[in-house]
Parts: sequence; structure tokens; C-alpha cells
Amino acid sequence: MTDHRKISQTLEKLLNSKTFSKPGVYKDLLNYLVNCSLKGETPKEQQIALDVFGKKADLDKELNVRVYILNLRNKLKEYYQNEGKDDTVILEIPKGKYQVEFKFLTYKSFRRSLEKYSLALFISGFLLVVFSFILLLNNDKFRQPKQAIWKGFLKPDYPVLIVLGDHYFFTDSVATGRLGSSRDTRINSDEDLDAYLKIHPEAIGKIRKNNTTYINRQAPIGLFRLMNMFGGGVAQVEMKYSSQLKWEDTRNKHLIFIGSVKTLRFLKPTLEKAGLKYDLEHASFTYQTADSTLFFDNRHDNYLNHEYSSLVHFCTADKRKVLFLLSDDDLGNIAAMKYLTDEQSGGFSDKSTPNFKAVFEVKGRELTDFKVSLVRIDPIKESISEIWP
Repeated sequence: MTDHRKISQTLEKLLNSKTFSKPGVYKDLLNYLVNCSLKGETPKEQQIALDVFGKKADLDKELNVRVYILNLRNKLKEYYQNEGKDDTVILEIPKGKYQVEFKFLTYKSFRRSLEKYSLALFISGFLLVVFSFILLLNNDKFRQPKQAIWKGFLKPDYPVLIVLGDHYFFTDSVATGRLGSSRDTRINSDEDLDAYLKIHPEAIGKIRKNNTTYINRQAPIGLFRLMNMFGGGVAQVEMKYSSQLKWEDTRNKHLIFIGSVKTLRFLKPTLEKAGLKYDLEHASFTYQTADSTLFFDNRHDNYLNHEYSSLVHFCTADKRKVLFLLSDDDLGNIAAMKYLTDEQSGGFSDKSTPNFKAVFEVKGRELTDFKVSLVRIDPIKESISEIWP
């Protein structure tokens, strides 16, 4: 659906730009064509001549209209090469047409939001992590976990490794023309970037790997809830970001992963072997049961976020516990973690098998959940030795 507000703002910026600074017919012509296009109208040359130039159209005037349209098209091109190079809404007049097309560059909007909020996200996440570990030092302020799903992580033979999913960035040319950090939601690891460069060899030398990263709010908020159970000497706890994790780090440890599905990196095949396969481009995932494949769609509208978060839990041959709590956006994981740490929720208090997967349905707005429910829970039939090393 066309966003009239954004288009109106873009048009106003264009008409007040240096490119269109001189009073003249081009401002009137652009304004006229945009308004016609928003109404779904495609004016003819004679109509343009009459409405914009205020004269009866004749053959010469019809030819002039084409020249004016050509010049207007060139002015728009000049504007977007200079003043408007950072604009997220592009106005174009295709050749042979007298109708304006509107293009919304969502990746630029994402980049601008990221540049605006990344520092705040980093600071808030860092403070939550620090605060959680301060809580760890206060031995008398914590309670034993009430939910059975967490009690298995307290075996004294193994420490608990909490992995927070952090996002992948690469170095690229940013809007200012300088080099900076960029993110593409389809590129979430070094392997993904290498695969992209194989398909787009023209980008080799223009983009490269870097060490920039950030975590969503779901990770530090989840960590805070876990530390309220495991802190204060209740358990030996370690923490890593998923970008730092190596297979050897998981040996002789319980593991809890909290984060977006985009941050799994080399752990992604574990989830797929357990019957969960995510489609990042369409914000959905499939869930394999013993006799069917279920489809879950993380959709949003203007008033309500509707998300499904997933959980995978299994026990290794040497009695170590592994748990993944995953979602697409923050809301799903924050709500699911609250459900799992709430003494009143029950849900996971009595399991016939330690190896299972589950789906939660969350409805809410931004970070506020209105309804959290356990949709289903199923045993993992696959051999754990084939899932986890």
C-alpha cells in the first residue's frame, strides 16, 4: 500500500531543494504528476499542457510537454545523485510515461535506524549484562529455579555456558561515501558473506569482514532472568557471544542459547536436524513432527505483533543439558523467557522425555506481550548423537 505521508514529505523536500530552487514550471509539473499518480490517474499530453501551462494544447505544445518531461526526468536524476542520495523514497518517471513511480528503499531506512540507535542498543545491552553479573556476586539474593526445565542445569559436574546471539556486520561504503559497518539480514556469518561474494564477484574488494556486532534486547533481558536463578553461587556460569563461540567451548558444559535465529551461525544445522528450519527472508519456519510438517508465520500489522518463538531442549549421553530459545524479533523471546521463568506458568514441570521441542505463540506490541501461550510440544525422535557432537 502506498505511503502517502512519506511521499508527501519527499515531494516537499524535492520542491525545496537546490535542484528545484529556481521558480518555474518544473515545480508545478512535478507536483501535478505526483498528485495525479497518487490518485491513480495517467494524464495525456493535452491535459498536462492545459492543467500545467494553462493554454490550449496544440501540436507544438504537445512536443514541448515531452521536452519538459525529459528535462524533469533529468532534474530528478541530478537530485538523487547529489542532494537526495540518502533518500529512502525515490520518485521516478519511466521513459514513455507521464506517471510517477515511487520506490521505497527499506535497506537505507534500516541502515539509518541502525546508525541512529546502534549506540543506544549497545549501551543498554552492555549495562544489562554488567548488572546481571553484579547480581551474580550477591549470594543471598537468589532463589533456586522452580521450573523443572532449569533444575537440570544445576548438576555440579558441569558449568552453565550462556550464549547470547549477536548480529553479523561487514565493512562497506556507507551513505556518506566513507567506509563503515553494514548489515544484511541474509548475511549472518563469514560463510554467508563468502557465498554472497561468489555470486557477486563485482563486490570483492568493496565489502569485507569486520568485528562490529550488537545484540538485540532479547539477549540481555533473557540473561537477566537466568542470572536471577543461576547467580549467587547457585551454579558456575560462563557467558559468550555467538560470534565468539567455537565447538570446543561447548564441551563438558551445559549450554543455553538465547537470541535471534539470525545469530545461530554454525549452530544452525543443530536446529535443522531437530526438525526446525527457518526462512529468514519470509520471517517464517517449518516444524517437523512425527507425521507432518507445520508452518509458522511471524507476521505483523500496524497494531499488533504476532510472533512464534521456538524452543529445543535435549540431554547428551554424558547428562549435559542443551537448550535453544529462538525468535525472529525481540518480543517472542522476551515473552517466552518470562513464561519459562514464571512459577505460575507450569507448562514444563513434568516431561516424560528430556528431548523435546516446543512452539510459543506471542501477541503484543513492541516489547509488551499481551498473550503468551504454549502452542505445542513434541518429543525429538532423532538421535541426539546425530544432532550434537
